[in-house]
Order: sequence, then structure tokens, then C-alpha cells
Amino acid sequence: MFPNSGVEGATFLYTLDLIATVLSFFGSIFMCYLCLRVPSPKTISIKFIFAIAVSDLFYTIANIMSFFEKVNQTILLCVAEANIRQSSFVLSIFFATCTAIVSYKAAVPHSTFNRGRFFKLSVIVAPLVYVLITLAG
Repeated sequence: MFPNSGVEGATFLYTLDLIATVLSFFGSIFMCYLCLRVPSPKTISIKFIFAIAVSDLFYTIANIMSFFEKVNQTILLCVAEANIRQSSFVLSIFFATCTAIVSYKAAVPHSTFNRGRFFKLSVIVAPLVYVLITLAG
């Protein structure tokens, strides 16, 4: 099923990577499900956990696509996988930054940080950063 790379034990590593990817995929779906089942007033922490789970879900989808790419070797699949992987990286960095800033706000309650303005600005800045990273790559 996997290409013969000439390296001894490569099939075992491919199999191990496939198992880890599938477990991560189902774990991300499970986390998304749990975050969506939380009662109506969802806290900011639940929203961030959901966002990171969605980002990990995209990353595992890209990993699964890479297994098909090794078998089919089509350029379209390769480009789609690269875009999904890059999007998941940018989402992870963005949400980790948001989590750090909100955690700082919780630790230093007397700062002049405006959370509403931050999230509105983030909705504008994050897509621009993504476009710049995409154009640079």
C-alpha cells in the first residue's frame, strides 16, 4: 500500500503515523462535539478549545490527504493538502495568541485591555495575515 522508499522499517513508520493521524482525527471530532454540547453561555475558554480542536481537525485532514497523495501522486491533491496544512498552522498560531492575551487579561485585571475591540480587530487582522503568508509562500 505504501511506496517502497528503500528505508528499512518505513512501512512500520507509515503505519504508526496513520494510526496517530486517525486517533487525532477522532479526538478532534470528539472535542468539537463536547464543546458544542456545553450549555448556552459558552465561556471564552470553551470557544478557544473549540477553535484549537477545529484547527487540529484541519491538520489531521491534511495528514490523511498526504497518505492518498503517496498512492495517487496528483498535483491537485498536493496543493489542496498544502493549503489545508498552512491554514491549520495559521489558525493554531492565531488562537494560541488569542489564548495568551485573554490569559494575560485574567491574570492582570487592572490593565486597559478591551476584549471586544481585540476580537473585532482579530477578525480583520487574521485573514490579512493569512493572505500575506499565502502570498509569501
